[in-house]
Amino acid sequence: MIKYFIVFFLPLFIVSCGYPDVDNVPDFKDAKLTDEELLDYCSISNTDKKDIDKCINDYKS
Repeated sequence: MIKYFIVFFLPLFIVSCGYPDVDNVPDFKDAKLTDEELLDYCSISNTDKKDIDKCINDYKS
């Protein structure tokens, strides 16, 4: 049983340690959205047409 653990889980454990941590995810605050992406983003967070227009104008300014 121990032999199977060493043969299977130990290499899996060693390989998985090479993956980046969640803290290494870049900050997307400076990302530039296209007009289509901006419309999708504002439509998801707002339902009223006036609020969508305000969201788009706030992003572009």
